Amino acid sequence: MTEPISRIEAALAGLGAEHEPPVGWEARVLAATATRPRTRWWWWLSVPVGAIAGLLLWLVPARSQPLGLDVAFKGGPLVRGSADHQQGQVLVATATGGGAHREIRIYREDILVLVCPGGPTCRGSERAELKFDRTGRYQVFVLTSGSPIPPPGAPSDASHPSTLDHDLAVADGAGVFITRSAELVVR
Repeated sequence: MTEPISRIEAALAGLGAEHEPPVGWEARVLAATATRPRTRWWWWLSVPVGAIAGLLLWLVPARSQPLGLDVAFKGGPLVRGSADHQQGQVLVATATGGGAHREIRIYREDILVLVCPGGPTCRGSERAELKFDRTGRYQVFVLTSGSPIPPPGAPSDASHPSTLDHDLAVADGAGVFITRSAELVVR
């Protein structure tokens, strides 16, 4: 009699095996019903806000430093008690600050003798050196603007040198900011 009973027990044990859940079902149910952390909606705004901030920084011009002009001298003979400068001395003009465009211009007797950048003794638009090889009255200017500075030039005839009055009037008309050094007399 043991044989039929063990057959019946085996049949009862196998009942419903096709309805058994798959392996790992508990972990999947717990993961699906677990509480999720709340999504912070404002995190999604960080990308567009960052893009707008970058665009504004690009569009709004940076505040420039105030325009400065420093004039120094080196070399040449020294004459005690004289406020005048001597031939052989070297004028060193250094410009700082200003807008996106900057130039140093040096005039002798109201005639342009050096423009930086572009001159042979220029270091960009930051520094100009000019050796006093002639006597006369020298003036140093630094010009700055957010847009390109009009080039110096004669009023209508290219055979005439560039003059101080004309150049400054053209620059002033274009909205260029101009700083001038003290007048320098070379004897």
